[in-house]
Amino acid sequence: TNTEMKSGSLKLANNTSKTMEGSSHYSHADESTNESTYAHFAIAMKETKAIKSVRLVSIFFLFCVIPIAIGVYLYTANAEDEEFENQYFEFANKVLESIGATLENSFGALDNLATSVVAAAHAANQTFPNIRVANFGIHAAKTLSLSRAKIIVMCPVVKGGQFEAWHNWTLQEGRTWVDETVNVQKTDPNYFGPIVEEYLTRDEIHTRNGATEAIGVHLPSWQAYPIVPTWPPYNYDYITGLTYTTAHTEMLEKGSIVITTPYLNPDPNDEAAMENAISTAGWLYERLHPDEEPLEPASDLYFPIFDDLNTFETDTSKTSPVATFGVTFYWRDMIRDILPESAKGILVVVDCPCSASFTYRLDGSETTLMGRGDLHESKYNDMELTSVITQLDSFRIRQTSYSGPGLDDETCPIAFRIYPSQATEDQYMTNNSLIYSGFTVLICLTAALLFVIYDRYQERRQKVFMESAEKNDAVVSALFPAAIREKLYANQQTQREMEKKGGGMRALDGNNAPIAELYTDTTVMFADIAGFTAWASAREASDVFTLLESIYFEFDLLAKKYRVFKVETVGDSYVAVCGLPEPRKDHAVVMAQFSAECRDKLVGLTKELAKSLGPGTESIKMRFGLNSGPTTAGVLRGERSRFQLFGDTTNTAARMESTSFPDCIQASQKTADLLVEAGKSSWITKRNDLVAAKGKGNMVAYWVEPSGTVKRDSLSESRRVALRQFGVPEDRLEHLIDFNTEILDHLLLDLMVYNKTVDAAQAKSGRKVIRREDSREEMKGYSFDNTTPRDDIVEVIPIPKMDPSQKPKKQKTSVGNSLDEKVKNQLHDFVTQVAHYHSNDNPFHNFDHATHVAMSVRKLLARILKPLHQRDSNEVKKGSRSVTSKAAKFDKILRSTYVLTSDPLIQFAVYFSALIHDAKHPGVSNGTLSNENHEMAIRFNHKSSAEQNSVVVVWDLFLSDKYDDLRGAMFGSNVERLRRFRQIVVNSVLATDIFDRELRDVRERRWTKAFPDDDVSALSLSSFEMDSMEGDLRATIVIEYIIQASDVVHTMQHWTVYQRWNKRLFCEMMSAYKAGRTDKDPSEGWYGGELWFFDNYIIPLAKKLKECGVFGVSCDEVLDYAQDNRMEWEQKGKMIVAEWRKELQGKEEGASWTADTCEESLSSSSNRSN
Repeated sequence: TNTEMKSGSLKLANNTSKTMEGSSHYSHADESTNESTYAHFAIAMKETKAIKSVRLVSIFFLFCVIPIAIGVYLYTANAEDEEFENQYFEFANKVLESIGATLENSFGALDNLATSVVAAAHAANQTFPNIRVANFGIHAAKTLSLSRAKIIVMCPVVKGGQFEAWHNWTLQEGRTWVDETVNVQKTDPNYFGPIVEEYLTRDEIHTRNGATEAIGVHLPSWQAYPIVPTWPPYNYDYITGLTYTTAHTEMLEKGSIVITTPYLNPDPNDEAAMENAISTAGWLYERLHPDEEPLEPASDLYFPIFDDLNTFETDTSKTSPVATFGVTFYWRDMIRDILPESAKGILVVVDCPCSASFTYRLDGSETTLMGRGDLHESKYNDMELTSVITQLDSFRIRQTSYSGPGLDDETCPIAFRIYPSQATEDQYMTNNSLIYSGFTVLICLTAALLFVIYDRYQERRQKVFMESAEKNDAVVSALFPAAIREKLYANQQTQREMEKKGGGMRALDGNNAPIAELYTDTTVMFADIAGFTAWASAREASDVFTLLESIYFEFDLLAKKYRVFKVETVGDSYVAVCGLPEPRKDHAVVMAQFSAECRDKLVGLTKELAKSLGPGTESIKMRFGLNSGPTTAGVLRGERSRFQLFGDTTNTAARMESTSFPDCIQASQKTADLLVEAGKSSWITKRNDLVAAKGKGNMVAYWVEPSGTVKRDSLSESRRVALRQFGVPEDRLEHLIDFNTEILDHLLLDLMVYNKTVDAAQAKSGRKVIRREDSREEMKGYSFDNTTPRDDIVEVIPIPKMDPSQKPKKQKTSVGNSLDEKVKNQLHDFVTQVAHYHSNDNPFHNFDHATHVAMSVRKLLARILKPLHQRDSNEVKKGSRSVTSKAAKFDKILRSTYVLTSDPLIQFAVYFSALIHDAKHPGVSNGTLSNENHEMAIRFNHKSSAEQNSVVVVWDLFLSDKYDDLRGAMFGSNVERLRRFRQIVVNSVLATDIFDRELRDVRERRWTKAFPDDDVSALSLSSFEMDSMEGDLRATIVIEYIIQASDVVHTMQHWTVYQRWNKRLFCEMMSAYKAGRTDKDPSEGWYGGELWFFDNYIIPLAKKLKECGVFGVSCDEVLDYAQDNRMEWEQKGKMIVAEWRKELQGKEEGASWTADTCEESLSSSSNRSN
């Protein structure tokens, strides 16, 4: 192995050397690879020497272990078998002993309670059966805890002549003890289940079939704990109302304790028996701990109560019981928490001659029902340990102190049979003789094979080690040049040696010289994304990182191509250097080429990313700055050490970038001189003006264009920058259409998956499914031919309740799921038609703005909190069963987000509404339309005219025959879904009419009702108990606030975004004024109007988004932006409006402002401010 390694390393070294000699393009990465290989080889050699000694020790031990193993086996084989049997019988005796102890404790607890009941009755001068024990619930709760039972009921013996008196007594005292017991349940920490607040009573003795006859002996239920709300809390006859009457008869006749035949043990294949068992156990489901299973074998225990306190110490057969305690317990509770954790697989078969047996398995403290019948393995028959329940005292070690009634030994006596299992034996029986003999032979064979494979193993081990080292080295290589990296390694080694000696190195120590060098010939590049902060303010965090990772990944590939060293990325800035750590004369030329290709790569990349990241992405540009000269480079050691550049060359490069223009490469005089020396004078063009660089004064700068084909002076700089930074591409409208179609495509796929899940659940439940052909014409009837959208506004949009079984699984729509081609084409055509319904003559109310609003809707919907991340699962009601608990959690998810994240129809409808809310917008306000007596205002009764018109024109388009397949994909044959969709669209679009006083008052009343002032937190009312109507009301409010906030979201985004859309709206209003459609000049009150709008609408709206409690950090983000914009507008607004008015005066008389001209004007003013 060593020879092969040496040979391989020498070959690699020779090949590397030849590559270096034959190529002038040798980078620090190539040198890094060569040096790392030798380092790894040295480490591997050291590892091989260390293993040699281990190999010799292993061989010696291998030859010694064979005879020793045989001797140990012969000695321990019998011992293991003996230990298995002894340990099993110890566990088996412990099980029977513990069952007896548990029964004794239960009898003792019931005996004490009986004594307390009789003593309390005597003290109160009450006679049986007409007694009521005060604080019975407290005593009974303690008795349940000691006896491991689930319910205890006291049943007095009532004979025929006592019926009337008994009925009067229960009428008088019944509700008193029930209310008293309910209060006990409220404070009992061991009680799991609902609290009974309202209950029905029956003051006559009864069964399920009605009142019983007033003859014979009866055992009506009386005081009980806990209260069961599924039936009246008292007067149920235990003799005539239950199936096992024999147990009560034996108890009354013999005065002994009787345990009934186990029940809740049905045959799984008998459907009738299973249904009966489930019905019988129904009252237990909500009274057990979530970890307990209700459908397991249980029995009732009847404990006699005697009126004479001295009777318990004499012959109980000489007197009759005056009452009985009826106690329900699970057999699992009789045998749990018995064995230590080391005990595994002990089987307890509970046998009853009157019913089917059943088997439990004990694994330490855990008790598991294996099933109905005797399920032990027959090979352990001879190890059976058995006892009848009445003979369990023979297994007791300690003396018993119980002196109450005895246990009946004739009524279906239950027996316990204990067996081990294979799991028990496996703990002690490691092997048998045959297996061990084969194992001994195997050891010998293994010894022979071990030496054959040992070297191979070492080779693989060293290979893995080398691969791991190379991976770690690759990470470090990406951060540090090779020379710097080796110094850093050496420094760390010295540091560790000093720490071992009890000291450490400080920066001023002689042994800890800084890792830094001066490189005399370098070119540094700074690149920064123009307008990045404004772009990012309108997007999700994931979109921001997608953009940066995509751009810088491509830049990194180009850096490797040009052998440029990437220094770091800081935010949206990219820093690189050429000329270090390997000096090269052409560093300025290479960096100019690298910068130009990065710029060109960015153009194609942003166009591609615009399809997923939204409009405006394709317009992203970068500024590039270059400077050449000496650079100090090194590592600032400490936490998260990194390679950095220092010096005037680096600072000047940063100034070149900050004073450059988007999509331009600006270089200093030094870099330009180097390019001229290299014969690249055609690449540079001197700037017409000096650059005012911070800390440097006025500097000469040059534009760099390595292709040499573009003359920068051919266009004015302001015009060139305007075209690059703000120019609208000819295919921008198509980009907007494609982007919105893609978003709706994904939303529609989610909707279709959801509809399919719901339809399947309904079909399974037997609900009739309407054929698509039958519903098509009915859907067309939901037009606005005879009504207006405003007539359809509702205060509360009903939200369908979702069952957990209908929750669709999360699917990746990009893999294996796509729309039908016909549906996809119709969707694209529909979005195209909607886009053309927006006039580009409107600077503000156009399709660009509709897309901006839709993107905000998408962002807010995505930010709605997922309750599983903000709520503790322990908030689910105590005592719920496991299935009920899951349903409760799911219900809380839906309620705490007002179902918005769980209903794809809502998400599709709100995005749809954002896209259409300005369709066919006239470019003036509703008030202007009314003043003009416009036909639009007349049709819609001068109320929300523009908004209603948008809904009607788009809805008519949507209902046309050409989109029949699209509607089918959205709604299937379910007309109700179409109705709900229309309702959400109507409420959402009309919510954008924020100046209609009537609608505004309605919204304020709804808000006060849904989110009262004394509400500490919105989430406190979205709890499990929240009324569904209230949840629907909140959902309606949140839906409308999403689109209201999105409609003016530019005021709650970066200042640049706010100014862009504020200017567009100003242009649109001024165009209307110049056209004579409005009387008042908007510019006169624009400054104050914006401040009023912030104070009275924008900031209060942002605060209400936070009070809704579902948007997470987005609430703080929009509120901060709104307040910052308001503050900056207050400082700069007057100057900005004055500049806009000046631009307006410079336009030709009668010229109108369009989206393009307004945008161009904005870009020009932005350039002047730059």
